[in-house]
Amino acid sequence: MKKIIQLLIILTVSFNYAQVFPIDFSEPEDAMNCFDCAFALTTDNGNDVGSITGGGLDYDTAQLNLVQNLDLSDDNNNTITFRIKPIEDYGTRVHLLKFEGIPGTETQLSFTTTGTDWQNITLDYGPGLGSYSLLVFFPDFESAAIGTYLVDDFAGGTNIAPVPELDTPSPTPSTPDNEVLSIYGDTGGFTNIWVSDYSFGEATIVDTNPGAAINNTLKIDFSIAGYGEGTEPGTITDVSAYNYFHFDYWSSDATQIRMILIEEDGAVQEYFYELPTQQSIVFNEWTGVDIPLTFFTNQGFSLDKFFQYKLGTLSDLDTGIVYFDNLYFSVNPATNLSVKDFNLNQVTVYPNPTNNVWKVITQNQNMSSIYIFDVLGKNVLSMHPNSNEVNIDASNLNEGLYFATINTQNGSETIKLIKK
Repeated sequence: MKKIIQLLIILTVSFNYAQVFPIDFSEPEDAMNCFDCAFALTTDNGNDVGSITGGGLDYDTAQLNLVQNLDLSDDNNNTITFRIKPIEDYGTRVHLLKFEGIPGTETQLSFTTTGTDWQNITLDYGPGLGSYSLLVFFPDFESAAIGTYLVDDFAGGTNIAPVPELDTPSPTPSTPDNEVLSIYGDTGGFTNIWVSDYSFGEATIVDTNPGAAINNTLKIDFSIAGYGEGTEPGTITDVSAYNYFHFDYWSSDATQIRMILIEEDGAVQEYFYELPTQQSIVFNEWTGVDIPLTFFTNQGFSLDKFFQYKLGTLSDLDTGIVYFDNLYFSVNPATNLSVKDFNLNQVTVYPNPTNNVWKVITQNQNMSSIYIFDVLGKNVLSMHPNSNEVNIDASNLNEGLYFATINTQNGSETIKLIKK
């Protein structure tokens, strides 16, 4: 079962990855990760098996992430078989076996056990299914009963290779070094780097530029956990010299992203900026986000008591895989350059200031999306022109300063706009 991401000071999460179906619990990688239960690799009459002990809650769960997705779309080959043995006679007990895939996709079937012998279970998952990356076992489903069960020989379905890692390099920042406190990133050449004492949650490092210059990013699967870093209690950082927090992200399926700044002043307090609440989530392209720090200070965040950051979501209902790069505090909004050098010299905006309309023109490339933000970081206007010329209607906007993030196939750029 998916778990709610707890916003803790320190959180250590370890997830085990099986090899592929069939699973016979003969390798350390076959160990399942338990929530409100206990799992162990053991033997029964010399045979390697798994042991699951429920914790007395309605939804005790044991999970196993699969290196290769299990395809259950072929109705002629989506019957799952396995063996199970109660170690005591608990009478008739109901259990559940579920498979989860991309966010929002899952399939599950219940079954029963009786007695203390090994029992062969056959579950036909039916038509219209897909592929799944997570096996979830619920002992004593929806019951506070406690029991220990040996399991072995999960088989069925078809193993398919996982989706390849992202190979689109993230933008290379061009924000001046003397304006930045870098939190994460390896391509900006920044020398002022915040040093954390520990990390918490779950993330993997993925090079999105394989075969060339290394461009490492943080890959976070929010259906599993968020990720963050911090310093020891009492060790805080003053970021009052900066005005913005920047990050770049890429996702094909995220439903929510929270950028969380955490302060420590005796007590720990958390403040978050949320997509899509504050601005829309952009899919399948690297997108930069510049958050005015006033957005956090207006919530009560103390700039001189920065303690931790976290990338997360509200709960397990908000999921998706997201790649992150170029996390940093900055004096001014970011100016990102891609490997193809998309920059302000290739953008023309007039009139600026304007009363009604800004006309934006880019040189030799179409704008895939434009996002307009006010000084508090709220997304007030979104466009997807797929053109190198666009008119932005400012007639309904209040007077003041705005920021336009312009995305093209060659990179993204943030420009200032003024409404009179």
